[in-house]
Parts: sequence; C-alpha cells; structure tokens
Amino acid sequence: MTTTTTTTMAQAAELGAMLAHHPLEVWMVGMLAAALLGLAGLAALRAAQRRLRPAQARGALLLAMGACAFAMVLAGSAMAALAASGRTGGPWGVLDNALAAGLQAQAPTAVLQLFAALTHMGDTWVLTALTAVVAAALWLRQHRPLATGWLVAMAGNGALTQVLKNLFERVRPEHLHGIAQADGFSFPSGHSSASMAAYSMLAYLATRLLPRPWHAPAVVVAGVLIVTVGWSRAVLQVHYASDVLAGWLLGGTSMLCFVLVMESMSRWRSNQQPGTEQA
Repeated sequence: MTTTTTTTMAQAAELGAMLAHHPLEVWMVGMLAAALLGLAGLAALRAAQRRLRPAQARGALLLAMGACAFAMVLAGSAMAALAASGRTGGPWGVLDNALAAGLQAQAPTAVLQLFAALTHMGDTWVLTALTAVVAAALWLRQHRPLATGWLVAMAGNGALTQVLKNLFERVRPEHLHGIAQADGFSFPSGHSSASMAAYSMLAYLATRLLPRPWHAPAVVVAGVLIVTVGWSRAVLQVHYASDVLAGWLLGGTSMLCFVLVMESMSRWRSNQQPGTEQA
C-alpha cells in the first residue's frame, strides 16, 4: 500500500469518526447545503424555461431522452464505484465502517430516538400513499401528463432500487440499539432514493402549479426532508453512508429525467396546440 493510499484511508477514517461524533451538527449543515443547492437548481430551471421556446420542443425532447440515458449511465457507474470501494476496503468502505462504528459506540439514545421518528418520512407506506394522492390530484385537475410522468418516475425508481439491491447484495451494518430495524440488502438505500425522488419531484410540481412565491419554500422544504431521511438511515446504523449517497444518486437521476422530459413535453404540447396552458 502506497503512502498516498495510506493517507487517504486515514483521512477517510478520521472523517467518519468526526461525523459520528457530531450527528446533529452534520444534519444541520446538510439541511443548509441542500436548501442552497435546491435554490440554485430552481434558478437554473427558471433560466432554462426562459430560453426554451415551443418551436425547439421536438429537438429538446429528443435531447432530454438522450440526457436521461447518459445520466443513468453516469449514476450507474458512480454507484458501482461506491459499492466496489465499500466491498474492497477502499476509502468509502473505511469511512462507512468508521462512521457506523462511531455511531454504535457513542450515539446518544435521545438522538437515535429523534432520527427513528424522522426516518418515517421515507417509509414505503408513507411515500406510496403520497404517490397515490398526488397522482389522483393531478389527474382530477386535468394535469394528466404530469400525473403519468409522476407515477412512471416513482414506480421506475422503486423498481430499479430493488434490482440494484439484489444485484449488489450488500449486508447492512450491525445495529444493536433496538430503536430501529431494517431488513433486506443495504445498497442503495431505498429510503434515501425514494425520498429524493418524491420530495424533489414534488418541489418541481410546485414550480409548475403553484404561484411563484411558493417555489423557493417548496424547494427548501424538499431539501430538508431529503437530507433528514437520508442522514437518519446512517445515524440509525441501518445503512452505510455510501448506501445513502447511492440512494440520492439514483433518486436524483430519476428526478432529473422526470424534469427534463416533462419540460420538453410541455413545450412540445404548446407548440402543437398554440395558446394552450402548460399541463
């Protein structure tokens, strides 16, 4: 092992131990970072909407489909690298183990109980109910392309998560506190993936359907929820940190594809039917 590799491993272990020692502080910084990132994404979306004309919609739709395929390949490659690092004792594996061990040794019971309550915002039954309610509301209000896209994106993200879990077959970290339990394989985190997809896509729907003053708050709330659910899985030791990151990558890619296709289709429909309202 080279000196550089040894140094990298030591830094990864040190970082994992530091994160384990400050779970609440990491959560707060993560929520702030997610809120700022979401606002930057909102600004980028508005800029793209101003520049994309209905006459360009056909080309934009084809480009969006190509971008989705490319994003999926990139996300898949990144997740494979994360999984390999964890499996072979690479930097992410060292960080994962140091964080899980540190949390197991020193996380206060009150902190575990807090995150055990917060993690339910990413539970399957919660997000399944949310998916059904949002789809029904969109359909009844005649936003049927959005309803269809929402259902396809959520179902596709859930199915792909299960496929990847069975492909990588990563065992969960040991968690003996008894405050939270989880079954099945660990990589990627289903809670993290589904909450990223659901809450970020809800924020996008808010930008399409609600008055402008609601857009920024919706994006900020989505960022807070995504970070909260993902970090809760690591704090509760039912997932490694790289499981959470992989889940965010998968859910974020689903969301990106949803937005690209929906925006392109909206412009295409406007071009086909001039004067119609975007749906």
